[in-house]
Amino acid sequence: MTKMIVFGLAFLASAPALAQTTSIASNNPAPKSGDPNRIICEVDQPIGSRLGAHKVCKTALQWQQQREEHRESIERIQQNSNVGKPGGG
Repeated sequence: MTKMIVFGLAFLASAPALAQTTSIASNNPAPKSGDPNRIICEVDQPIGSRLGAHKVCKTALQWQQQREEHRESIERIQQNSNVGKPGGG
């Protein structure tokens, strides 16, 4: 009985994380196979503010390039943060 309660609480605690992952994935303007020149618009809203949101429109190709640039930047930061540390590069 106690195991079921613990399992239930763990499941309920993980539910918001699952919902957040779903919403992030659905808001990502990932280009589908098709025209790379089609326009995709997204509302850019600063974290912690309901004001200041603005609409950003780019082509599917531009969104893809932006995602690749962000990914590469993050990888560079992660690689540089391990330099000189034990177990790092």
